[in-house]
Formats: sequence, C-alpha cells, structure tokens
Amino acid sequence: MSREIHTFVRPAIPDDSRRIGEPFSPGHNRYEEGVRYLYRNGAHELTLFWSSPSSAELAGLRDSPVTLGLYSHGPAAFLLYKIDDVCEWSDAAFNVHLVPEAERELPDEPTGERGRLIITLVDAGDGIIKGRRLVSLDKVLTQALRHVMTEQARAPFVQPLYEIAVQESHARFPDSDAMVRAAEVVEATLG
Repeated sequence: MSREIHTFVRPAIPDDSRRIGEPFSPGHNRYEEGVRYLYRNGAHELTLFWSSPSSAELAGLRDSPVTLGLYSHGPAAFLLYKIDDVCEWSDAAFNVHLVPEAERELPDEPTGERGRLIITLVDAGDGIIKGRRLVSLDKVLTQALRHVMTEQARAPFVQPLYEIAVQESHARFPDSDAMVRAAEVVEATLG
C-alpha cells in the first residue's frame, strides 16, 4: 500500500524592495529599539529593531521555532511573539488605524487558509536589514487576526483611548509571559 504525502508549497515573500544588507527605509539610518507589527501587501509584518544583533540571534531568527499569540483589550490588540533561543515572549501593540489610510489593508485570507508573517530584523544602530524570514500562521490565528483587524477598522479610532488601553494592558501584566496566559490564541508557526 503506497502512502501519498501531501506537501505544502512554501509561500513567497511578497515583492518589495527591502533586502538583507540594505537599508530598511532609505530615509532613515537609525531607529529606537523596539518592534512594529502591521499588515500590508497581503502579509503580516513583524519588524524587530535590535541594537547590533549577534550572529546567534540571526541564526536563531532563520532556524528557530516561532510561536505567536493574540491578546486584545479595547481598541488595542497585541501580537505576542517568541523565537526560541533568540527572544522570550514579547508583544507588539497595534491598531489598523495607526497605518496611514492610503496604505491600510485588511487581511482577507479565506477561512481555512494560513496567513503569512514576514519577520524582519533591522539593526537599530545603522538601519540595515540583517535578517528576514517568512513563516505561515496557524489557521486559527490567521482568522483571529483577521477578525480583530476588521473590528478595529469598523470602530472609530481615538488615539488617547488606544494609548490608555496599551498602558492598562502593560500595567495589568508584569511581562509578556503573563499576557500570553490571558491570550485569546497561542499557536506555533510553520516554516
């Protein structure tokens, strides 16, 4: 009896001009350390701005398992992320209204499809892209992100209320590990 093995085509990174070894943004050569999460060009993007990333961190970004989660509080939502042996649980607050309207896009993956997440590591000291990786999101997380972003887009946006929701969440949870325990969904990625 022969067994058929189902293989998945590895998704391609959407076309953009950003490449490893080049500036993340031509107009900037320094960034504050931090993180940015948004959805554009048909993919979720998690950009990590780290000071002088080590070769071990770059190797881990390329090869280590990635786990993601989602926590929401009012107008603020948080993408929770962990890269094994590279970074512990961390969070990126987001609201679709923070993306300029002309660039704003909402996820539209059909139920049962997996979203794509591009993780980009930028050296905060010089603005150069040091690493990129594409992973597939779990189907449940894909739909949860689509739902949260669609609800955010439908709701009126008041910047001070968003900032208060972020502050309340960070005050409620001593760290991202605690936020993960309250997350709506936590799933491993593929790829």
